[in-house]
This record gives sequence, structure tokens and C-alpha cells, in this order.
Amino acid sequence: MKQKGTKNLTWTQRLQIDTLIAANVPKQKIAEQVGIHIRTLYYELKRGRYEHKVTHSDFWYGNKVKYEKRYSADIAQQRYDFVCTAKGRPLKVANDFEFVRYVSNRMVKEKISACAVVGEIKRNKMPFATTVSKTTLYRYIDLGLIDGVSLGKRENDKSSDKNKQAKRPPRGVSIEKRPKDIRERTEFGHWEMDCVCGPTKEVILNLTERKTRKVILFKMPDQKAASVIHCLNVLEKRYGKLFRKIFKTITVDNGSEFSAFADMQKSIFGRGKGIRTAVYYCHPYSAYERGSNERLNREIRKLVPKGTDLSKLTIENVEEVERWVNKYPRGVLGFATSEELFNNEIAAL
Repeated sequence: MKQKGTKNLTWTQRLQIDTLIAANVPKQKIAEQVGIHIRTLYYELKRGRYEHKVTHSDFWYGNKVKYEKRYSADIAQQRYDFVCTAKGRPLKVANDFEFVRYVSNRMVKEKISACAVVGEIKRNKMPFATTVSKTTLYRYIDLGLIDGVSLGKRENDKSSDKNKQAKRPPRGVSIEKRPKDIRERTEFGHWEMDCVCGPTKEVILNLTERKTRKVILFKMPDQKAASVIHCLNVLEKRYGKLFRKIFKTITVDNGSEFSAFADMQKSIFGRGKGIRTAVYYCHPYSAYERGSNERLNREIRKLVPKGTDLSKLTIENVEEVERWVNKYPRGVLGFATSEELFNNEIAAL
């Protein structure tokens, strides 16, 4: 099916095109699978075209060299990025000296993080001409537009992985196709899933609901896809018909334990022909796309520090950690608890 209103291809789509072209899939089918118009595909192939040197061995005449026109997702992305930088889009901060001075003072003299400064400005409705997101402010700092401020090692480490690019398409549906309103955290039932690991093969599976920050933990014998499927099956049996309303989507990373895309989505009821949830995959090196997971993993680590032998934890131990995390008053929730808000949502179904 064609995507409507899509102006620019994403890196994931370019990787898909690269893979399908290499597999000699017909261009019309490539356009359909990627979700673009056939004309857009031809423009993209032209953008990523390069001459590939091929050497053929011949018994009589020796090696022969010829050049084949091929497509490269990497070359296409580089050319696209170059065109974007040439557009010369004006910077919001260019003439707002008060904003720059305030941010510089808070970060340099008072040691406030960029994230905290943005939140403070927004919360107090400070009358600056400039309104930026945390990501945009980091970009301004990286460009040297905020006097005396540079990205420290800790903050830079958080964003450095964003500059890394995937080497292959995701195992299933990319987060790029996840409904945009899920990012707003206004609707209940959208989860993130990750594993908390230790020095032994045992792991803790962490499911975190994005709106209420409710955490559900499972101790797994290993970090394999079959163990993840088992945990989801347990949850579906626990909640029955409500499962689809409680677990509308689950966002995961590209770890091997989440490789069984179809099985994670497949219901155990109705002879296994139904879909119980929608699974989306983050971009590689993009833990920030599962922000709730990562934040609550830090809370879990307070009771289960790194290096803990998870094989020695009982199921009761893991349940105790789950209770502690879910009953912790959180500022982000107005100091309500995740357990309280989750129960309210369940009662409203």
C-alpha cells in the first residue's frame, strides 16, 4: 500500500530498498513493500546510484574490469542530508540574546542540565521569544551557539548513539510506523519491553506502560525469544479478553530475544489465528525511544544492582521489586503511584 503525504524517505526505507534491490525483487513490488510511489522509487534509485567495479576472470584474456550501476542506501542518505543542510533554514535562537544568556548562565554557573533548563522555562512560562525542545537545545550547544557551554561526557554519551546508523532493516515493523500520538502518553495501553541482565544467563523481563509507568516483571531462565513468548502468553491468560485493551502496542529493541515478531503478536486464543498486540522495533542504538523502560530499569537497579547473580533471585524477590517500583510516588505523575493510576485505568475499561 502506498503511503500518502510522505515527502522524504527514512533511513529504514532506504535499507529496505537496498536489501530488495540486491534480492532482484521487481521495482513495482519494492515500491509496494516500502510504501512509496513507483516514481519516488526511481528518484531514490537515481539519488543512490554509483558505479561498482566488477572484475571478471577470463582464461584467455585475463581479468576484465567493468562498472555496474548499483544503488547504495548510504550514498543516498548522504546526498539527502547534504541537500537538507543546503536549505539554510533559519535558527530560532539567532536573535534571542536573552534566551542564550539565560541558558548559558544556568548551565555554566549553576550547573543545570540542558534538559532541566528547557523544563524550567516551559513550566514557569518564561517570556522568551525562543521556544525549543531538549533535542534542539542540544543541537544549538553542539553548534557552539550557547556561550561557554559544551556537551559534557555524560550528556554527549546519551546522544552519541543517535549518530550511529543501522546496518540492516528492523526485525519487524519499525517505530517509524507506530502511530505518532503514542509519543504523547495520553492513551493507556502502550508498553515498552526490555531485559535487565546480570552475569549469569537468567534475566528479568521488564514491561513498562508509557502513561502510568506501571511495571510488570518476569524472571526468565534465559534471554531467548521462546522465554519472552512464554511471558506474553502468561499475561494474555491473566487478563483474558482485556489483554488487547491493556496491551495495545509493545515497543522493543532489536535484541535477539525479541526476534520472534509474529509469535509475539499472535494470540494464544482462537487457534492462534488472531493478533493480540502490535509490536514495533526501535532504531538501533536508540534507547531513548524506550525512555520509560530505561528510566524504570534504573529504579530496578537500586534493588538489583549491576553484577547481581539473578539466578539467586526467587520469583518472590522479583515480585517484591515490582511492588516497590509500582508503589513509589513519582513527580512525573504528580506524586501519584504507578499502581494507583494503573488500577484506575483497568477499572475504567
